[in-house]
Amino acid sequence: MSVRKKVVMITGGGGAGNEAIFRLLADRYDLYFVDSDISNIDPTIPLSNKRQIPLATDTDFLGALKKLCFDLQVDILIPSVDEELLLIAESADQWGATQIMLPHASYVEAMSDKLTMIRALEVQSILTPETESLDQDITKFTFPCIVKPREGRGSRGVFSVSDRTEVEAFCEKIGNDANRQVLQRQYFGAEYTVQMIANSKGELLCVVPVKISVKKGVTIRAEVDDNILVVNACTLIHQKVPCAGTYNIQLILTTDGEVYPFEINPRISTTFCLVLAAGVDPIDLFLNGKLEQSPYPFNNGAALSRHWHNHFL
Repeated sequence: MSVRKKVVMITGGGGAGNEAIFRLLADRYDLYFVDSDISNIDPTIPLSNKRQIPLATDTDFLGALKKLCFDLQVDILIPSVDEELLLIAESADQWGATQIMLPHASYVEAMSDKLTMIRALEVQSILTPETESLDQDITKFTFPCIVKPREGRGSRGVFSVSDRTEVEAFCEKIGNDANRQVLQRQYFGAEYTVQMIANSKGELLCVVPVKISVKKGVTIRAEVDDNILVVNACTLIHQKVPCAGTYNIQLILTTDGEVYPFEINPRISTTFCLVLAAGVDPIDLFLNGKLEQSPYPFNNGAALSRHWHNHFL
């Protein structure tokens, strides 16, 4: 008798890593990719594995997504679009048999704001880059710094400033919106995007550090680099601020060996597919992973290189 494969649905179906996720997991799970525009989803993914849903800002979004999960008997829903995360997390007890691979609502809310994320780590005495809202006193900042929106993704609206004059000019330009922007001290070194993999109980089972070499909004080239300093720093973050599911920590490892986390995304990232290629299955670990068997092994040195494909219809 054949065993029914788990049904997995991933939102943000047009994301950069989804064609690789399909290639790597299609034999293991029944996969569905959903998007507000189905044409965004890679053409190598069969039409039968695609579904269209409203935008997260649409009043019908949650109802439509729940109906899809019910109709397709989805076992695990993996949200990957920032705008929908809190909506789904706040309704986590309303999905019937579908489990949500997402941190709890208060975690999502805190980490989706780049200022409250820093404050949440500071309270736990975790080393962070100096960060402040642009409508507050910034006279003690050491430059260069980064200016970025408190909410957002893909490096949109992020830029470097070399002195206070540049900051003041920007503040004059944006006026009352200064409280929605942060100034953050800029550190230099190796950038990592770290996949934090926990089970449904919030027990951390695997930390996969990915060292970025080329990034343009999304990671273009990167390599799994099992750096003990990065692993220890990220493990401490999870111990101090735990949650269930898979999420992503972005950080800088300086030449002095200091780790500065500058962003936490409470969702899978576009390098999720590299974690799969390195031999880790966060979906199975979410469902079945046991703390006494951690840390789960992965292939150190596994690399990702993204290229454009041109599809003619």
